[in-house]
Amino acid sequence: EDQPATARMFYTAFFAKGADPNRPVVFFYNGGPGSATMYLRMASMGPVRVVLPDVQHPFGGPYKIIPNQYSLLDAADLVFIDAPGTGYSRVLGKDAFKAFYGVDQDAAAFDRFIRRFLTKYDRWSSPRFLFGESYGTTRAAVPSAKLQQSGVDLNGVVLLSHILSVNNPADGPDGHPGTDNG
Repeated sequence: EDQPATARMFYTAFFAKGADPNRPVVFFYNGGPGSATMYLRMASMGPVRVVLPDVQHPFGGPYKIIPNQYSLLDAADLVFIDAPGTGYSRVLGKDAFKAFYGVDQDAAAFDRFIRRFLTKYDRWSSPRFLFGESYGTTRAAVPSAKLQQSGVDLNGVVLLSHILSVNNPADGPDGHPGTDNG
C-alpha cells in the first residue's frame, strides 16, 4: 500500500488469422462508470455472443454462445479494454484511487495503455479507432485529445448509446426530480 500508485489494465484482443498486420484496430471501452467491457464483448461486438431471448434478462445460465454475425472482426482487429478498477483491471498502491479515478487520470491511463498496445503488437501503421459505449462515449473526448497530444493520430471515434442530456434520461424524470426541461 505504500508503493506508488499503479494500475494493471486487463484487455481482450481478437486478431483475424492471416490478415494484413496493418488492418484497422478498434479500442472498445464501456461506460458505467465502473463497468467492464464484458457486455460489449459478449453481448454485441465480440466474435461470439450470448443468446438472450429478448430485453429481459434470464434468471441464470447456462447461456448459449453463438458466432456473432454482427462482429466487426471481419473489418478490424478488436481490443476490449477494462478501465482501471473494472473487470479484471486493478488499481494498487498509495493513493491509487486519486491517481486513476478522475477525468484526466482516466484519460492518462487509456492513453498509456493504447500507446503500449500499439508498440507491443507493432500496430503503429494501422488505422486506429476508439469505440465508447454509454459513459464511454463521454470518456472518448479526453483520451482522444490526450492521444493526439502524445502523437497518436486517430482515424475515428465511435459513440454508442450516448446520453446527450443526463437531465433527460430514457427512463424519465423520476431519477432527476426538479429538473426543468421546459
